[in-house]
Amino acid sequence: MADALENVIQVLNEQLRFYRDLAAVLENKLDAMRHYDATRLEALSQAEQRLIEAIKHVEKKRNEAVRRATGHLLPQRQGELASARELAQAAPPPFREKLSVLASLLREVAEKVQRLNQIGALATQKIMGHFDHIFRIIAQSGRDIGLYGRAGKKTLLEQNRIVDAIA
Repeated sequence: MADALENVIQVLNEQLRFYRDLAAVLENKLDAMRHYDATRLEALSQAEQRLIEAIKHVEKKRNEAVRRATGHLLPQRQGELASARELAQAAPPPFREKLSVLASLLREVAEKVQRLNQIGALATQKIMGHFDHIFRIIAQSGRDIGLYGRAGKKTLLEQNRIVDAIA
């Protein structure tokens, strides 16, 4: 039983470390967005993807460790996953405190990551709105550029559109 609980604690610590790293990357991404640093933003996005993959891997390890610990501490729930709070309540005193603290820390950092993701999504929506506005202006520019000659009449210029120029 002690080995199963130690394994859960070890995996939760690993998961906590990855989530903290992810929160730091997300904060840096927001800073890169504020400073219009596309190169840094790209590098941070790649780091974010690597961390997400690592978190998925640790999540699988956590599920297996929790399944084993649940089998030892809560045999009536054999094969199921208990929550960290349920494991902490059923664990003996030295493990109880560790599990409770880890569960609390994980909850806090997960909320922070969620909040940072929401801010990033809102910033991305704003940026995409600006691009949409710019593309609409570009699309309209091929219709009539409105230039006038010396006589005060519109000159008939060849109207090329960006799509025409590419084709």
